[in-house]
Amino acid sequence: MVSKLLGLFGLIVLTQASNFPEGCEPRQVHIAGGADASKSLTVSWTTSDPDCGDFSVVTYSSDGWANNVGNAGGNTPTQYNQTTTKYGTYVSPYLWSCELPDLDSNTEYSFAFGTTQPSPSALPSPAYNFKTAPSASSSPCSSLYPTKIAMVGDLGQTADSASTVANIAKEEVDFIAHAGDMSYADCDHDRWDSWFDMVEDVSSNTPWYVVGGNHEIEHSDVDGEIFVAYESRFNMPRVKPAEMEPFTGDTSCTPSAFLGKYDWGNSFYKFAHGPSTFLMLNSYTDTAPDSPQYAWVESTLAEIDREATPWVFVLFHSPFYNSFSDHQDEEQQILMKGSMEDLFIKYKVNAAFSGHVHGYERTNNVAHEALDPAAPMYVIIGDGGNREGHASGFIDSTPPVWSAFRDNTIFGHALVTLLNETHAEFTWEKNVAEGVFETADSFIMENQYYL
Repeated sequence: MVSKLLGLFGLIVLTQASNFPEGCEPRQVHIAGGADASKSLTVSWTTSDPDCGDFSVVTYSSDGWANNVGNAGGNTPTQYNQTTTKYGTYVSPYLWSCELPDLDSNTEYSFAFGTTQPSPSALPSPAYNFKTAPSASSSPCSSLYPTKIAMVGDLGQTADSASTVANIAKEEVDFIAHAGDMSYADCDHDRWDSWFDMVEDVSSNTPWYVVGGNHEIEHSDVDGEIFVAYESRFNMPRVKPAEMEPFTGDTSCTPSAFLGKYDWGNSFYKFAHGPSTFLMLNSYTDTAPDSPQYAWVESTLAEIDREATPWVFVLFHSPFYNSFSDHQDEEQQILMKGSMEDLFIKYKVNAAFSGHVHGYERTNNVAHEALDPAAPMYVIIGDGGNREGHASGFIDSTPPVWSAFRDNTIFGHALVTLLNETHAEFTWEKNVAEGVFETADSFIMENQYYL
């Protein structure tokens, strides 16, 4: 089997899939750090057989498989199914996840599928690699910086999508934050399988955090279920189990404007990675001041120790600031901006990243449409490569005063490099070809917390 490019750590040679019992070869491998990414990480994968015995165990090591070897897992897989009039009933592969606990911070690890063996050559699985985050509370500043973060949204699985993923792989980032609209399965759930196959070379070695977009709603016109694939397939650092209700109204599979009931689980959560804390939010559930999400956001922002993690970012799908003509005045955007913008200002959130609009736009620091250096910057990164194409145009040819840069002609990704506690470099990288990109916008961010 040929070698593959696997995220941070270059080329490794994969062993033959025949080392696995039939149906137990791991596919769609993806990883995400825990709530504290210096201490734990979750590995997720699929198989076509539920009875994989020792092959459902994840073996991991931080010293080249010499002595420091542990294993975790042996758990029972889950499945989900969803029925729609258009596509009938889909039954997922068997979905596995395994938390690797009590990890050392700022440490390179390898993991593989199968029980502990005396050498990596004896393991039935290829070895994957990741690096834990440095500990914000105990690591020296020299190990916290720089921290490199790839930002992407509305990715899909086109040739442009593949170019974006290949370009992110070349960045050698510490992790990826995805502002919704991953696979564009749109109730055709086989497309979730092909999307995970497409991103596996990167997602198996680089932590990939996600929020739900409107293309993750996937409303069933048979039983009203929503966000089923999203909640089932991803394993983010959940605060507590998901609370979901079927949507009984009349809507499409992936409505652009929508409000339903989906709290906790993968709906909203946080994680800390080195000197940064991320709040990952849901535009499509209740965000009013009496909602669970609002109460959690307010208490979480108030509790962040900015001396330990001086950088605070939020991700959600539907943007607050948008000068494109698409996706204007949608219910979920109006309500969320109305309730949460003041929280972001009060607690000096550095930047908010969204997708939904298929373009790129970076604002100046803005509060209630007025320039304010102490307020957040807002960035639309819905230009990952989706099959629906680029945003159609702008409301006005002259951008509003708060809009610093915008483009609706090319796909790409954003990169945030945290340089120290007061400054970060932000760039937007536009695709030129697969594996080739160039910087189209750049900006030095100042941390508002220190203003």
